[in-house]
Amino acid sequence: MTMKSAALLTVMMLASILFMGAELVSVDAGGRTVSSDGYGISSASR
Repeated sequence: MTMKSAALLTVMMLASILFMGAELVSVDAGGRTVSSDGYGISSASR
């Protein structure tokens, strides 16, 4: 493996780990709130 491809692989792996972490945080944070459609109608009132 060349140095260039190893660096590219490392960057891609780190980016995917960061995106997965951000997704888990947003799913965890969204699970505690009541979703709204923007018109003031929430999923809890349906």
